[in-house]
Amino acid sequence: MKPSGLGLIRASIQITILAVSIAAVLLGTGQAFGQQCPRGPIDVAGLTARMEATKDPNVVFRSAAIAGQAVVPTLRKLSIPEMSSETVGGAAQASLAKLGDEGTLAELESELNGNGFRYSVWAINKLLIVNNPRSISMILGFLDAHPGPIMLGCATDACYDYVPQIFKAIADVVENAPIKTKGKYRGSREDWVNWWKQAKPIPFSISGDFQDPYMQCLGRKVEWGFDMAIVDLGAKGDQRAVPGIKKLGTMGYPYGGYVGTKAPFIWLRHDYVETALAELGDANEFAIVVHELQTNAFQTAILKMQVVGGKKAVSALLEASVNPAYAMFNQALFKSLSQMVQDPPLPPNADPTAENVHKWQAWWAKNKDTARFVKMPAYE
Repeated sequence: MKPSGLGLIRASIQITILAVSIAAVLLGTGQAFGQQCPRGPIDVAGLTARMEATKDPNVVFRSAAIAGQAVVPTLRKLSIPEMSSETVGGAAQASLAKLGDEGTLAELESELNGNGFRYSVWAINKLLIVNNPRSISMILGFLDAHPGPIMLGCATDACYDYVPQIFKAIADVVENAPIKTKGKYRGSREDWVNWWKQAKPIPFSISGDFQDPYMQCLGRKVEWGFDMAIVDLGAKGDQRAVPGIKKLGTMGYPYGGYVGTKAPFIWLRHDYVETALAELGDANEFAIVVHELQTNAFQTAILKMQVVGGKKAVSALLEASVNPAYAMFNQALFKSLSQMVQDPPLPPNADPTAENVHKWQAWWAKNKDTARFVKMPAYE
């Protein structure tokens, strides 16, 4: 693709891309991949072995977030230019650039401006993952030089302009994005280009707020797009995490999906932030989760309460203003409650009846001051 004289960029192939945020491509948890932040020394050899054996780009991203410079030699072996971030080679290349490798950043700049539509889109996605002032500047410089839309999905007759999604992705990871004035959201292409010309992007950072190596690792996971690490930070109970988590919660455009709730079936950043702050004792955020128990997002809210855990969360679940005969609610309720306390009165698959709700409530009235609680394992 030539860097000038281009009005309309149109896709001739179907391309899988980053959507609203970097986290959209970083699925699963470190728990599932055996790549959680360690409580002690980092097992570089183990991470390296997983990276070399995997076909999953998330294994590469997690390893780089955990071990940083220690896995750079392996990243260099795995890195393949002109590949999607959804491949191991592309993930390794993006990770090298995020870790500050100038040569790899130059590669990405060449891909962005050089060899055709496919590589330009892939380069944008990788530069979004890199998320430093230079990578953001590269993207906005490219969009300034190519003022037309970037059309994707046309191979399936579902064409859409990718440019607004790029701006949303940047807003999710940059603290000073030009998206709000006097309480109103904005963010036209002109706003973004003018901001790029006048201001220096400030990528979100939280790992430097901590001295504990484990919390630093969780902070890096957040910075690499693994939002579930926010919940793990909340579980530590360290109030030094509060300002960074709150800041993250204010970033980005508001969710534009289903009006009734922000997360009927999936967890979004909003949910991670809300849960982490509730874990850290924020009464307002806890009250929001309590309210969600009475909405069609109750399954998500029940899980949030399980993550928060402890006496207050169990009480909130058993005192929720919900019809005790609501079987679907009870099914989710019993599953979580049985995992929140030791020696529960009913199994997780107990019949979801009003009678069993009353059994749980009676047990709790008798045992709430002596119950022993089960802490959920870390996700990342």
